[in-house]
Amino acid sequence: MGLLLMMFRKMNLIQRKNDIEYQLTDLNQQLMDYQKLSAALANDSTSITDVASIPPSLFGAGIDSMMLAHGMATQYANQAMAYMQQGSIFTQFGDNAPYMQQIAYMKAYEQGREQYKKRMMAQLNEKEKQLEIKKTKLETLLAEIEEEEKGTTQRIQTGVQSQVSHYGLQA
Repeated sequence: MGLLLMMFRKMNLIQRKNDIEYQLTDLNQQLMDYQKLSAALANDSTSITDVASIPPSLFGAGIDSMMLAHGMATQYANQAMAYMQQGSIFTQFGDNAPYMQQIAYMKAYEQGREQYKKRMMAQLNEKEKQLEIKKTKLETLLAEIEEEEKGTTQRIQTGVQSQVSHYGLQA
């Protein structure tokens, strides 16, 4: 009876180990996806290659982030331009005023985009940290299960040898 219980326990441990290994594989994939998304969003000017490199699992979130970054940067640039227009900063440039306005707008747009990028990167880094913590916990649990599985296997072998010698079935 004890041998059957040990076999059942070993099968249970194998099932738990497989489940944790699957979870670890999934977490590793999520980590890689977040790292790829971070790399795509880190670029100052997004190209079609950056968009194509966004992992499918986060494609919607990546596109949304890019659109939000553009919207926030445009809003920031428009506010900055309105402030500069009020101060009549551009009147001193005469005929070159439209060029200076365009340069000022692009600089303000870049600043707004940079501010959003910093916030987004902080959020992505936090998510990656949470996944790393979860991964570490699962790896620790997996090591404990593997250790218990080894012990159970040894007990089963000892039990089988005991039964063989008890019933005189040795070769």
